Order: sequence, then C-alpha cells, then structure tokens
Amino acid sequence: MKKFLFSFSLLACLASISLAEPKFKKITLDDKFRSEGVGIGDFNKDGKNDVVVGEVWYEAPKWIPHEIRKLRKENRGGYTDAFAVYPDDYNRDGWLDVLVIPFHGADAKWYENPKNKGEGHWKERVAFKGTGNETRLYLDLFGSGEKVFLMGVEEKIAWVPVPSVAKVNELWPHNLIGDDTKPAYRYAHGLGAADVNGDGLLDITWGGGWWAQPKKKGDRAGKWKYHSKQIVKDGVADMYHLDADGDGLNDVLCTSAHGTGIYWCKQKKDGGFETSPFHKGLIRETHSANYADVNGDGRKDLITGRRFFAHGYRPSLAGQASELYWFDIKTTKGKPPEFVPHKIDDQSGVGAQFLTEDFNGDKKVDVIVSNRKGVFLFLQE
Repeated sequence: MKKFLFSFSLLACLASISLAEPKFKKITLDDKFRSEGVGIGDFNKDGKNDVVVGEVWYEAPKWIPHEIRKLRKENRGGYTDAFAVYPDDYNRDGWLDVLVIPFHGADAKWYENPKNKGEGHWKERVAFKGTGNETRLYLDLFGSGEKVFLMGVEEKIAWVPVPSVAKVNELWPHNLIGDDTKPAYRYAHGLGAADVNGDGLLDITWGGGWWAQPKKKGDRAGKWKYHSKQIVKDGVADMYHLDADGDGLNDVLCTSAHGTGIYWCKQKKDGGFETSPFHKGLIRETHSANYADVNGDGRKDLITGRRFFAHGYRPSLAGQASELYWFDIKTTKGKPPEFVPHKIDDQSGVGAQFLTEDFNGDKKVDVIVSNRKGVFLFLQE
C-alpha cells in the first residue's frame, strides 16, 4: 500500500511539473525605439546568440550595442525603416549577415558582416526593390532545404531566392506567382504558407483567397492557380494553419492587425472559409503573431500581442498597457478550438515582426521583441 501511495504521489508530482505554466524572465536590451523587427544569431562567433534590430546588434551576454549603420534620430511618433530583420549568411563566407525590410514600399537591403574587423558600419547593398505587404516570410517554400523570401515586390506577390555567391551583390531576382496585386501593395496585410489542398505542397494564403503551388518546378514562376475564396475580411497579419476541428481540412489562424482579437477560419468542404473571432475584448492591434510550442506539450501555441501605438505615438499615453500573450490551443474533433490565454507581459507587446526561438539552448521557447517601447528578451525559466 505504501509503495502504491508513493508511486501515485510521484506521478501526481510529475504531472504537476509537466503542467506548470511557463514563466518568463524579462530582459530589457534597450529602451529606445530602434525597429519593428528583430533577429538573433551569433554575429561575432563567440558561441553565444546575439540580438539584431536593423541598425544595431547587441552582443551577449552584457548586450553591448554595436552599430551596423548610421543611427537614425529616435522618433517614437514616426516610423522606423526596419520592419523585419533576417540574419543569414547571404554571401556564404561563414559569417551571419543581416537583411532588413524597411518601411513599406522602400528597398530591402542586406548588410555584410565585417568579421570582427573593427567597429565601422557594415557594407550595405540593395537586395530587392519596392517591398509590399506588411507580412513577410522567409521560409523553405519548396521543401528543398533552401529558404526564399515571400512578400510583395513592386506590388506583386513574389518569391525571392538568395542568389549565388557570384551574384549576391547584385539585385536579387524575384519570381511572380501571378498577376493579382491586391495582397502586394505597400500597405496590404496578411500572408501565410501551408498545404491548403492536401497535395503535400505549400500554398500561399492571404485574407482574400489562396494560390495553389504548381506541381511542376518550371511553373513556380507565374503559374500558381488562384482560388478566390474569402478567408477573412478584416485586415490580418501573420496567418498559420492547422486542422483545429479534426475534419481533415487545414484551417487558418490569424490575428487582427488593426482591430481586436484573433480568428479561427474554418475551411469548409467546398473550399470556402467560415470565420469565428476569439478574445475580441482581451487584446487589440495584434499586428504580428508566431506559432510555436511554448509549454512543451507537443502542440503548437499561438503567440501574439499588441503592437504598441502601431500608427502613431502620444507621450501622454506612454504607460498604457501593451500586452504579450501566448494562447494554448485546445482542440477537440468536431468542435471549435479553445484559445486559453496566458499573459507573458503587459509593457512590451510585439512589433511588426518578432521571434519565438530557443535563444539560450535549453530547449524552451523564448520570445524576442523590438518596438516603440524598446528591445526585449523574454527567457523562459
């Protein structure tokens, strides 16, 4: 009997540990408005992840700032020219470079890592022109192991591969998926990639419909079939996909860029979508979102928050709450999903792009944010 009670107590203890709500330690790297996007990587090859926000990278572990380019005068009431930041070794020299997506409609530029040679600004080159849509993706779109950029380029949705070493210093060629310009103009919202039709290939979604990826490699430029099936009418941001009700069809999860709440867009058998809002009174201006397993239960969660003063800043309201949440998505076959909110912070929110990554190698999801309130790292304890 004692053995049984001990075993039961041990199991109960283990269950309580596994179900414990994740807690986060907040680290403020900067209290200035540097950017709306953020990236991470080991920029000086010391074995530690650093943080980059476009014009500055912060050296771990003391978060010493180093300029990548000339600093702009801080203007919390204006806009930054760094809305998304993507570190990668673009010239294949073994050092992480940085690509910065600027204000909508401007040219994307990449900055070459100087390999620890002094504190000068990094060499700047234009990668591609006229970026559009306020959601940008850098992903393995074709399952080849090579990432490409997906966004509006010169007011057309396009995918942009990283060129060969011989041509990386030139303009990067872009490949249109079709002629429709609606989701590609400079202030358009909403973009995602998932297998909508179940053929094993990643398709492209926006609020007004979706494009099916061609089965032939030669048709990837310009021959994506468009399906005019309204997914959601509201201006949305990042779009993620899962079969939330177990009917075998991929649904869409997205957030409201300018309104309130989050959305579940159920895919119907006829290919259309039925949209249901959640938590409309809880959170607003959810201008970006991520999809990752925060609590380690093997299921991905939705992480989002308020983009602090997304379209302007008033000093009198500087202390206003700017929440950051993760939502535990509970699914039951034949029923709508349940989004259980867990607050991470109320004085940070999100930017136009933020990260959910294992920053320190402990196999837990951390959160990295840059916006008008500053630059923040949330380490899961």
